[in-house]
Amino acid sequence: MMDTRQRWGRKKPSARAALAGGAVVAATVLTAGIATSAAAATPTAKPTSEEAHSGTLLPPGYLSTSGSQIVGRNGKPVRIDAVATFGSNSLDQNTFVNETSPLSLEGNVKAMKAAGFNTLTIGWNDASLHGSDATAYMDGIKTAVRAAASVGLKVILNHHDDEGVAGDTAFDCMAQQYNGLWYDKGPGTDGTDGCGTTGTVTQATFLSDWAEFARAFAGNPTVIGFDLDNEPLAYPGDSTWGGGGPTDIRQMYSAVGSDLEAIDPGVLIICEGPQNYGGNFAQIPGLDTPEGDLTLAGEDPVTLTDKGKPAENKVVYSVHEYPDAVAGFEPDSGPGAIARYNADWGYLVSTNTAPVWIGESGFVPMNTADETAWAQTFTSYVNGQDGDQGGPEFNGDEQGISTTWYNWTVNTSGEPGGTITATGALVPAIRAAYSQWQVNLAKQHGS
Repeated sequence: MMDTRQRWGRKKPSARAALAGGAVVAATVLTAGIATSAAAATPTAKPTSEEAHSGTLLPPGYLSTSGSQIVGRNGKPVRIDAVATFGSNSLDQNTFVNETSPLSLEGNVKAMKAAGFNTLTIGWNDASLHGSDATAYMDGIKTAVRAAASVGLKVILNHHDDEGVAGDTAFDCMAQQYNGLWYDKGPGTDGTDGCGTTGTVTQATFLSDWAEFARAFAGNPTVIGFDLDNEPLAYPGDSTWGGGGPTDIRQMYSAVGSDLEAIDPGVLIICEGPQNYGGNFAQIPGLDTPEGDLTLAGEDPVTLTDKGKPAENKVVYSVHEYPDAVAGFEPDSGPGAIARYNADWGYLVSTNTAPVWIGESGFVPMNTADETAWAQTFTSYVNGQDGDQGGPEFNGDEQGISTTWYNWTVNTSGEPGGTITATGALVPAIRAAYSQWQVNLAKQHGS
């Protein structure tokens, strides 16, 4: 979810909740197994059979990178077609997998596969790893990973915030942590998460918590990636890129990523650009970077080591691309949006420097002219059809840019982002949008 501070400010939680898919909606829907009606026992309307979509699954084993492509063990390009879940972002959210419902956890992962996705994302927070429910919290996430593995889906874990969200009205740090950092205690912070909660997570705690996940899933290639921090921010006092110091997020990505790679060799280290509605790290005139600032990643990249030796081909950069209805930023389509993509993050792909994964996108009903225009522009770009405007192009067996639809929920009364109805049917307009970002089977054959 995008930087809600810029669009609405902190004094409008109801608007912020609507943007976030509603923390209440997301938590209730996902923890109850994505079902709001007893009629939703299984998806009743699938685009095609599950068997027809099995070819979109990612290959066995871990993934790596080669230039701007993500590749399987044999070096053949693949495309991550992810769907975001609300995961376990709320404090002690153990009901994520333990509460029975008309559409069970197993039913959901089968439906995700049937819808053509090959990966799901699961968010987590630090506070839940340190409370009385810590064991149950981790067991819940492990259960979700096993369910994904049972149908061939991969998983990307995402550190969403430090303190979690307790209660139904605490929306401030749901979309992102307002202090703009990955920690909330110690040098570089004011001792809070920016939302009025006293900080408990130091940089050392952040590393040790990620290491707990790395140990839990070491050698398990169902978990293909660690998205180190969700939507950091790049305003004064927030995250910086390079230069050292406690707020240098590039330095954090390199250090923490290296430690995790040593524990769980093979996992992708996913590094999000900090969001900035008022400029960019490279000081390119006129360029704002609301999706995440990666303007310096080419010249000052994240570098990983494993036991002192370079750990190459494991870094994937990430941004979140949304239409104006969510991001509160224009232009969100046409040449203006393409120019921003190119300068901010697309250059990493078009110059064959590194892969970029769109960690969140969509989240709209797709029923207005603006939303349709955004979808057309975004789809064309990630599929490599804007080379005449400086965008990346894909040749031979190269796959388009990997994407994520936000999010997997029941669509109630046009609820943004919802992929299925209360009866389990796929929402046609949303299916029509994300299906165009999926794997090119002809290219991926044999991967």
